[in-house]
Amino acid sequence: MSKEYRVETDGSEFAVIDPWGVRVGTYATEEAAKQDIERCVKEDAMYESAKKLVDAAMTAHAEMFGISRETASYWIRSAAETVE
Repeated sequence: MSKEYRVETDGSEFAVIDPWGVRVGTYATEEAAKQDIERCVKEDAMYESAKKLVDAAMTAHAEMFGISRETASYWIRSAAETVE
């Protein structure tokens, strides 16, 4: 399995396939497909960064209050819903 996004031709269009083999979208031009790959890669990086931040917050919150990571996760997710 490929670990990167790729462009495949689909008739006269260009399909973007993610690293898991799922079609992300179909585009009229190869350039548009490549631009969408850039967007996807950026979103993946933002997601991974956010996961690391949440993991660090859960660990710190659990240690600070002597609670489980599951309980810390509950409080952090609850608080995140109210942040504007």
